[in-house]
Amino acid sequence: MVLTIDSLTKKYDDKTALDDFSFEFSAGIYGLLGPNGAGKSTLMNIITCNTKATAGTIRADGVDHRAMGKNYRRLLGFMPQKCEMYPEFTLNRFLYYMSALKGIPKKNAKVQIEDLIQHVNLCGVRGYKLGSYSGGMKQRAMLAQALLGEPEIIILDEPTAGLDPKERISLRNLIAQIAFDKIVIIATHVVQDIEFIAKDVLLLNKGKIAAQGAPFELCESIAGKVFVLDIPETAMRDVRAKYKIVNISSAAHGLNVRIISDTEPEYEHRAVTPDLEDLYLYHFGE
Repeated sequence: MVLTIDSLTKKYDDKTALDDFSFEFSAGIYGLLGPNGAGKSTLMNIITCNTKATAGTIRADGVDHRAMGKNYRRLLGFMPQKCEMYPEFTLNRFLYYMSALKGIPKKNAKVQIEDLIQHVNLCGVRGYKLGSYSGGMKQRAMLAQALLGEPEIIILDEPTAGLDPKERISLRNLIAQIAFDKIVIIATHVVQDIEFIAKDVLLLNKGKIAAQGAPFELCESIAGKVFVLDIPETAMRDVRAKYKIVNISSAAHGLNVRIISDTEPEYEHRAVTPDLEDLYLYHFGE
């Protein structure tokens, strides 16, 4: 499956949420990073037919998605950021209900639901009401419903929002397992969610792609611009005024401060290998 986005634009009155966006997705995990208002949710809502584009086209294997109708929507699995989960439903009832909405025959749904409940590791609580689930359990249940119907294009909007580190890692590993032959697009503010599993990362800003590439390639693009300063605490105010600060930690004789800078810092420093968090701050930090 190849999903081709061509010159996609979305305008709300005088505001442009998505500005002539073009990209081609093939099997693998793609991360969408950007500040609030960058266009991530707008892009995902257009791909999933929840919002109509002002201009541009979406093609699945070369066919315009509007001409495909229901056949295009059958290709999609969507895990929205916020969704009411029918708290009185058990997981079993919820997944059968969602499969009915997707038009999956009950016989096929039964096999899929059994497999998915095992895949997301919720067998022991399948009969419990969703309202009693922890945050991580709810997110896994939402991932399961997104996978109903064996979709080829999976859209995940902030899939680990509000989860503790253990739950976040667990869900991230589940996502990695499903992506071998599917297009998986993840919008997130948690850089670690995609740093090690994404094939490509797209940095969005004001509806446009600010940078795009494999995580290691993007990090290499700012090599020589990330430093750790060894400074006394009295220098902190000056450092804050001059540099983008990634991290501050205590040291034996003062502070270690990780910064982003296009020029060599004035203070005692050492260059360090950039990571995706540095990249995000380089493009979007104040």
